[in-house]
Amino acid sequence: MAVKQNLTESNDVAATGAAAGQTTGSTTTTATTTSSGSTANGVASTSGKTANNICDEGGGGGGHSASGELSLPHAREGVEHQGSEVVIKIKKLLESLQHTRHKDQRGLLQCYVAVIQQLAHIPISNTPEDLKLFKEEITKVGKMLAMHNSKELLMCYLHIVYPIISDAKATPSCAVAIVFELFHQDLILEAVQLLLGRNPQCEQIRKTVNTLCKWLGECSFCQNLKLWILALLQGLRDQEKYLLLDQIAMDNIEMLFIRMLMPALRPQVAPIVFHMLSTINHAPEIFHKILPMIPKVINALKKQVNIVAKTSTDTYIQELVDLFNALMLRFADNDELYAPLKEVLRMYEPSQNSFVLARDMLEQVLPRNARVGLVNLGNTCYMNSVLQALAMTSDFVRQILLIESNSSLLLKMQQQLALMHHSMRFELTPSLVLKATRPPGFTPGLQHDSSEFLGYLLDLLHEHEINAHSAHINTESAQVNALKESSATETPSSDDIVAAGVIPYNSKDFELCSRPVAPAINCHSATPTNVQSKKPPSTIDKTFAGKLSTTYKCLSCAWESRNEDSFRELQLSFPDDKDDCGANNYSVQDLIDYYCSAEKLDGDNQYFCPSCKKLCDAERRIGFTQPPRNLILTLKQFKYDQKYHFRTKLMHKVFHDESVVVKVCGNDSLQETCSVHYDLYAGVVHAGYSMDSGHYFTFAADQSKNWFKFNDSLVTNSQPQEMHNLTSPNTPYILFYQMCGRSSEVSDNGPLVPMVPVPIVPPLKLDELPRTLRDYVKKDNREYTEELKLLHFKRNVKRNNVSDNGTMTRNGYEGDDEDDQSPPPTGGCGGNDLGMNINRFVY
Repeated sequence: MAVKQNLTESNDVAATGAAAGQTTGSTTTTATTTSSGSTANGVASTSGKTANNICDEGGGGGGHSASGELSLPHAREGVEHQGSEVVIKIKKLLESLQHTRHKDQRGLLQCYVAVIQQLAHIPISNTPEDLKLFKEEITKVGKMLAMHNSKELLMCYLHIVYPIISDAKATPSCAVAIVFELFHQDLILEAVQLLLGRNPQCEQIRKTVNTLCKWLGECSFCQNLKLWILALLQGLRDQEKYLLLDQIAMDNIEMLFIRMLMPALRPQVAPIVFHMLSTINHAPEIFHKILPMIPKVINALKKQVNIVAKTSTDTYIQELVDLFNALMLRFADNDELYAPLKEVLRMYEPSQNSFVLARDMLEQVLPRNARVGLVNLGNTCYMNSVLQALAMTSDFVRQILLIESNSSLLLKMQQQLALMHHSMRFELTPSLVLKATRPPGFTPGLQHDSSEFLGYLLDLLHEHEINAHSAHINTESAQVNALKESSATETPSSDDIVAAGVIPYNSKDFELCSRPVAPAINCHSATPTNVQSKKPPSTIDKTFAGKLSTTYKCLSCAWESRNEDSFRELQLSFPDDKDDCGANNYSVQDLIDYYCSAEKLDGDNQYFCPSCKKLCDAERRIGFTQPPRNLILTLKQFKYDQKYHFRTKLMHKVFHDESVVVKVCGNDSLQETCSVHYDLYAGVVHAGYSMDSGHYFTFAADQSKNWFKFNDSLVTNSQPQEMHNLTSPNTPYILFYQMCGRSSEVSDNGPLVPMVPVPIVPPLKLDELPRTLRDYVKKDNREYTEELKLLHFKRNVKRNNVSDNGTMTRNGYEGDDEDDQSPPPTGGCGGNDLGMNINRFVY
């Protein structure tokens, strides 16, 4: 509650500060224009000649020379004259602060806001004398700002500083860092919690941490910047923003690692370097980015032993040796990259801490959350692409994993999805799922239609779940009848049934099924439905099924016929005339609207009117009566060529809207009752010129809107723009949309009322899985850990010229799949890669 109160007070104070900022605009502009070029808002580095002085003061950064050797950065020329100007500006700020002692709270705050805003534009000189003077003067500013050192005022300072350092287009001066020095350690943690609790944009937090990391080498007057950085990194980790943490580490690890060469900066940057490297999840690129520098840095640190305190330098070297040995074991699949590093590390003996670090990295590595690759088993990209999209359908995965069934197919699917969400591996081999779900007529080793596979898979899962439920109901009925026969005069209660071992299949579904339901209305007849015999909806129907109403209207007698059908996937065709969509390029929304538009049935396509008793011209319209939770759209990019008897690809340019709207109508008419909004979360792309060849891959997003590209076993980060920028012959084929909200009313002649959001179903955590699945995943993760250790051992043996004929198999693959019997045909999407005897762990 205290945090919320402080936030409210800070917002009130910040509002006053914004007004003050407007009144001080001319002063800020003057401060900006007095500096020249890029140094106006930037921070000058130190030259090689003054490197020792800067190390003593704690300033400066590092980099690479043209020859590839490590060197300190050169100074920017033409800024020596700024030293006196900087001091004059700071003295003016001090004078303005002196006059605030007797002002009221509002006037005091206005002055503080103006001072902080001007600090962001103070250029920094590079001469040792000017740097020393700058440090003295800016420290005085900090003391003046701390005179009224209340918690609320400090939070207000943070509220003012954050927009300055998080602006992607701005490069604020490190003089602003004096504000961060005012916070003690406990208040830093509270301030970070307050900041991250407001859900700021990822790019703003990324810029903020990057700015603070940059200031580590420039602000000797601010000793607690490392505490701010570590608190922000840990806060983001607590919020499970792992992709953002990887991006921040990639941005800064090289710069921070080089700065470890400077003794004065080492205590500040070393904890951050160790934190970033020891908490790498699934991004070995962070470690690999500094690989070329590691031998040079370690050798340079070794030479410094005779210059600085031997004990402290040896400690850092030992910590680096332990950390790098642990990282090489953690990412042992990239062993070929580590030869130069291993040559350097031979001179040092890893401590016991190295093995502790390696064990912790392997045991505490986070699950991949559906970002695991799938091995291509011989032109099986049609299956891999669909499985990756389904794995990102959170409500589908959640309900499938919670099904209790004896079906072998459902069990294999549950195990596959559980591993895709919680495995530590980089890739999985879906051979068991392929055997169980391969449609009839799908020849092993040949390319097939992913849309056809998706439809077959959904039907198969639906039938197995319904059959399992029917078997359970039959067992339940037999048990209930036995209880009735044993007690002819007493009707058993529900407690008696439970005591007899009758467990409801799904309590919520069973309750819904047993309630009275209005009979379905048919245009020709109205037959009551036996509610008691009606089966509950399957997981597939709950997550993907919707209903369409098709209306036929005779243009001769105006007779209408209407029927309702269920669907799990809509196949959208392209108009013969592009102008029918009213756009230069097709969009998904255009195709949906075209699908629901009126179609005239004439010529060879006339409608037989029951009233006229003959073929007549008619009009057909389609409307949604029940929107699905997840909308699957297949774009009919393939057309059968009557002349050559071959299915060709249309190559239409389609803009796949990230959001689409579906208009829902009533059961008894096509009058619109509401609109349902959908967001794109996955798309299967076909690359090639024919359905019988080419390749499938998938773009998909998690619930945090982080996009990934799934190309069989290779998974990479992506953006929606990559999918938008597809070029021929890469075309979107199957699109997956998730319901995000609905507008329940329609105005007479205007837009719909504001959208009511639909709650998002979170994925199951590992501890929330049924016990059998949880144990299955944990066992496989333990096996993966042992595989890594064995792999590391074998490579060491090989390096020592000791022969070893042991082999390892991929996860769950024994080489018994029929796809292994022959290589894939030419023109396919890839080989089966089954000749390899170990996981590739490609990411």
